[in-house]
Amino acid sequence: MIICAGESLIDMVSFRGEPEYTPHVGGSNFNSSIALGRLGANSYYFGAVSNDSYGELIENTLRHSKVKEDFVIKTNRPTTLAYADVVDGIAEYTFVDEHSAGRLLDQTSLKPFVNRVMKAKALLVGGISLQAEPCGSSWQWLVEQVSGHLLIYFDANIRPDFIENKRNYFDRFVELTTKVDIIKISEEDYRYLYGAQDFNKVSKVWLDNGVKLVIFTLGSEGSKVIFDNGKEVFVKSQKVDVVDTIAAGDTFNAGFLLNLDEQDLLDREGLNAINNDQLTRALNFANKVASITVTRKGANPPWHEEL
Repeated sequence: MIICAGESLIDMVSFRGEPEYTPHVGGSNFNSSIALGRLGANSYYFGAVSNDSYGELIENTLRHSKVKEDFVIKTNRPTTLAYADVVDGIAEYTFVDEHSAGRLLDQTSLKPFVNRVMKAKALLVGGISLQAEPCGSSWQWLVEQVSGHLLIYFDANIRPDFIENKRNYFDRFVELTTKVDIIKISEEDYRYLYGAQDFNKVSKVWLDNGVKLVIFTLGSEGSKVIFDNGKEVFVKSQKVDVVDTIAAGDTFNAGFLLNLDEQDLLDREGLNAINNDQLTRALNFANKVASITVTRKGANPPWHEEL
């Protein structure tokens, strides 16, 4: 099983200045779980879901997409809302998140799941659930408990509005680089954290810390993986007519993990022996899945038969 742990929310999406916002289910880790379920993986979503009407919509989407709910934590706190204004395919976000189901998730709520998480093949973490408090500290604690017991994929996916103290988040990010097996970070996220520092030097530090793969996404240009003490594999993005980029990275994560699993590489031993051809296949598949998602409104990953 592959567990996607973190936030779920409702994207209220407006396209090109439309006066009305349309609700779409979303959340970085939630989107990845949906994409995995639709692609036929043994997908589980792990996070807090509200008992409100938006929470019901989130749960219905999980069931429709064949995602298992064994790790869902129900609460009466409200669902996070993200107002997304999409212009030229790019979404600008405003969040309503105070006292929400996801933000107030505490360590006590996560403790009962630790042993079961360790039995999974892979755990996907990241996004705003590791940036806001108190949930950020809670999810970091979970990662520390299960590190070394299963493959951990960490997608930075930074939203600066959620980071109240940049120094504290940077320290958390650095600490996580000693606990995870795969790091995915975009050009934009890297600049936010490291400014003009040389990426190859910084990524080497991550690899020295025990990270097996560093995925660096370059927007419409493509993506590359750095591994095995500095080797690189680069794959160009597929050119499509973009409607919006919501969930593109989340779907990429799902595609990459699924393809590793299909190649019998979804464990720490497999990553130790991975080669250029295998990584090229994983990147190509991840790009292919993401390229379909960006041709649609909102977070709407493809089903396997659509590939």
